[in-house]
This record gives sequence, structure tokens and C-alpha cells, in this order.
Amino acid sequence: MTPHSFHPAALAEYQAAALWYGLDGGRRFADLVDRSVDEICALPLAWPAWRGRADVRRRVLKRFPFSVLYMAEPAHVLIMAIAHHKRRPGYWVARLRGR
Repeated sequence: MTPHSFHPAALAEYQAAALWYGLDGGRRFADLVDRSVDEICALPLAWPAWRGRADVRRRVLKRFPFSVLYMAEPAHVLIMAIAHHKRRPGYWVARLRGR
């Protein structure tokens, strides 16, 4: 399995969303994100590129209006955002400039 890390802002988004959903919902959200990240690390090229960018991929979460956006490098997966589907689409793209 490919190792992974979270962009600091993506980790903050993940934690904030889990807190917002409360104890039970937050646990379900965190479990789903964790399983999704494990699946991404097992098969990093399995999900489609984001808006024509081959270097960024998107894994849509089921049951929650979020996606995991990530960059799949040969030896590492970088989680760029845990993005809500309705809030400021594409806001996280600025994070790519620092890469």
C-alpha cells in the first residue's frame, strides 16, 4: 500500500467536518474518510482526474457531501482536500501552487 499524508489544510477540514457531525455522525464520517484513504492508497489511479488535471484525482464519499481530492505520486499519496460539494467549489486549487 502506498503511504499517504494530509496537506495541513486538508487535515483541518477533515477534523472540522468530523466535529460538525457530532459524536455518532462524526465517527461514521471519519470511518468513511479513513476507509476511502485506504482504498486510494491501495489503488491510487482508480478514481478519475479532477476537471482534466491528470495530477489530481477525486474520490467522492458516499452518504456525506464530501470528496477526497488527492495527488498520486509514484511512492506517495498527498491528500489535498476534504472538500464539501456545495461550499466554494475549487477553493483548494490554490494549494497546488505550493507543490
